[in-house]
Amino acid sequence: MPPGPAQPGSAAIGALSREIGGAGDPRIVRVVAAIDAMACRGPADALLDPLRPRLAALRPPHPLRFVRLLFYPLDRTIVPAGRWRPGLATLPRAALLPIAKHVQRAMGAAGAAIERAIAGRTTADTGLIGQLGESLWPAAAAILQAGTVPETWESAKLGDTAWPPLARLAAALLGEAAGLDRLCQDAATGLLPPATEPVVQMLARAGAVDTVAMPAMAMLLLHRLPNAAGLLLAYDGKQAPAIRTAVNAAAERFLGQGGHLADAPIAGGTLTEAAAAAGRIAALLTHLELLGSAPERRDRVRAARRRLNASCKARFAAALRDELLAPLQNPEPPPVALLEASARGLRVLETAAREAGSGPDYDRLLAQAAGAIAQDAMRDGLSPMERVRLVEILTGSAAAMAMAAFPP
Repeated sequence: MPPGPAQPGSAAIGALSREIGGAGDPRIVRVVAAIDAMACRGPADALLDPLRPRLAALRPPHPLRFVRLLFYPLDRTIVPAGRWRPGLATLPRAALLPIAKHVQRAMGAAGAAIERAIAGRTTADTGLIGQLGESLWPAAAAILQAGTVPETWESAKLGDTAWPPLARLAAALLGEAAGLDRLCQDAATGLLPPATEPVVQMLARAGAVDTVAMPAMAMLLLHRLPNAAGLLLAYDGKQAPAIRTAVNAAAERFLGQGGHLADAPIAGGTLTEAAAAAGRIAALLTHLELLGSAPERRDRVRAARRRLNASCKARFAAALRDELLAPLQNPEPPPVALLEASARGLRVLETAAREAGSGPDYDRLLAQAAGAIAQDAMRDGLSPMERVRLVEILTGSAAAMAMAAFPP
């Protein structure tokens, strides 16, 4: 078997570390690509831990390897090894590759088939991830519940005693991952919100495999389906106390980060994706206000809402400048269809962002943009009707009609 790519020594790791420190976004993306190309990332992977929030915003596509596919739905539960402690509802990053190798070996031919299916694909292939996950995630859950400590576990350097609880936690969450994915797909296509009973059963099944898994499952639910919080609050069945405890633990984890989870999904991705993230987080914060009336909870929710508001305004202002107004200033502006798509994306984000506050700020920014489009400087790049159409998208038909009736 041919050897893999040569692994970097300490000098190479040091060089990467210096490049990462204070690097701009393009250089960070290059460093990530270099680390992704390593057959065995080893200590190089730890270099990325301080950059994970920025990488979540940049969202560079990564090669879709087996380990990424396996843990794709559990991203919110993964923490650096230094922040993991036994008994926490989290998975240390150092455990991921040994677990993935164990699962792949146990799956045999099915694991090899998945490896062939993801060859040359990236994490941008979300459709393929969901398709393969339907069979991979439940199969992995069964393997992790049944096995003893595998030989691959030694490389995690977490000790044999860490394997049973981590394997149970991963099994509990992966066992529900495909079902959660289907619920999220239904929500994204505009179907009715999930019924209470399937969501409760999802939490109960995860908790039956591992008690620590219930708050971790609640965190995944609140992040991807914030309206589930309202369903769980209203639930009064026999498991209501345990479920409320789990949801409260998930809420505390979110609020304990000051709402910083809002930064990455709103700063990265398309404007439509940013709007969807803003809407989910705003809905979640509304539900978190109902989870408890303690002054500390209300204060932390307000702080998270301010953070969300700031993230939305920053993304909106940057997109307005970089994706609409700056291209219009070019000697050869992009096709008007792209400009209209940017304008529609801005309105989608603005509509979602108003849930976090600062409605007058968006009115002002949109009016300024419409005024800039009507200026003489924009005339060479767009026809009069094209400019009217952009103004209509940004500020409505009344402003567009006024512009058409009284062109500048």
